[in-house]
Amino acid sequence: MSAHAVVGVVGCGRIGAMYAEHLEALGHRRLVFVDADRDRAEKLAWQTTSGSVAGSVGELVSGGCDAALVTAATTSHPELVGALIEAGVPTLCEKPLATDLRQTETLGRLAEARGVPLWVGFQRHFDPGFADLRARTSSGELGRLQSLRLVSHDVSPPPIARLRESGSIFTDLMLHDFDMVRWLTGRGIVQVVADGAALSCPELTDIGDFDTVTAMIRLDDGTQAVLAAGRWQPVRYDVRAEVLGERGHVAAGPARAAEPGSGGAALPRFRGYWDRFATAYREQVRAFLASAAGGAGDPAAGGWRDSYEALRCALAAERSARSGAVPVEP
Repeated sequence: MSAHAVVGVVGCGRIGAMYAEHLEALGHRRLVFVDADRDRAEKLAWQTTSGSVAGSVGELVSGGCDAALVTAATTSHPELVGALIEAGVPTLCEKPLATDLRQTETLGRLAEARGVPLWVGFQRHFDPGFADLRARTSSGELGRLQSLRLVSHDVSPPPIARLRESGSIFTDLMLHDFDMVRWLTGRGIVQVVADGAALSCPELTDIGDFDTVTAMIRLDDGTQAVLAAGRWQPVRYDVRAEVLGERGHVAAGPARAAEPGSGGAALPRFRGYWDRFATAYREQVRAFLASAAGGAGDPAAGGWRDSYEALRCALAAERSARSGAVPVEP
């Protein structure tokens, strides 16, 4: 895509600002910002080399837009993405596309009918470590897969106001992990059992959410997966995956051994997703813009079906966690 192309950034919070940095680093100077808080959009436009502001998605489209990134609140995704797709604008939407399965499918079918590229922001597909892990599992190097273990921990929870809009921890933070299980194995998820607690943020109980959760998954070939996620990990942002097969064990995001004398190297102190996955976000944006300009689709791209399947599993996990655990008999 030409450096003179117009790229809209719809949503100017922390994620929108991160994407603006990547767009500028890639040489895309004509950025147009849209936000319900116009002051926030103007501030971000001022911070960029050649940014401007549009008052709405309609104004963005009428002024000419070659591609758009939707990074606004989750609850606004269906309306914003729908308007962009109707206008024929290639769109990359932060996950999830919607928190409702029917809306997710409606948006996906609309994009297909219009022939408009619609990507969902599963940036881990573009992370070198996770991509290598997938290549090694899909090549058969590990033989028959037996189990997966995935960990996702934020350094600290987002503001409660944002959590009220983003769905539960399962449909928000953990959606990446449900997607990763499918992406790493190429298999479907047929069963999930989950549990959760509000240990560090008791106020989450007021909105029926958790800060610490686990999920046990069965894939359609019997492979097992165990997922653990949390909103509070003060030491560092921590995202890892391990795959065990009959002929070996590989991991992305290695952990340091805790035993005395193990000599493990110090772990990176990542501040958050924007830091840990900086390369992945940059490559995702590069690939999306190439696709928006008419290039071939990238096999690593996350699409609406990925969002649909991950959400389907997340909602099942949420139902499981809220239905109550089975007590251990004395």
